[in-house]
Amino acid sequence: MPKKAPTPCRHPGCAQLVDRAGYCDEHKRDAVGWRSDAHRGNRHARGYGSEWTRTRIRILKRDCGLCQVCLRAGDVTKADSVDHVVPKAEGGTDDDDNLQAICDPCHATKTAQESARARQRAAAGSV
Repeated sequence: MPKKAPTPCRHPGCAQLVDRAGYCDEHKRDAVGWRSDAHRGNRHARGYGSEWTRTRIRILKRDCGLCQVCLRAGDVTKADSVDHVVPKAEGGTDDDDNLQAICDPCHATKTAQESARARQRAAAGSV
């Protein structure tokens, strides 16, 4: 069976051809929307040190350990994380009013939406 024809990398503005649909080696991290600690800094460098650990525990207790996103939808789900309602990258703060307990599925969905918005902003800024 013949091989599929190469396609351009899906990263905006990249014309590198790839054998499979997706991203070239330089942009393959765009597929998952994350960067290694070497590029973004470890959790302490990003502001998630021991103070954040104390804040996280306080917010989980405040929200009774329940996912606030699910509660707004009428479901009761155990929270696994604490999330910024308005992401720090979009001007959010670590104030308690901007933090919510959230379950892993809701957090993954919300993070994917935020990453997509960040990629759109980056693409609009490079035009």
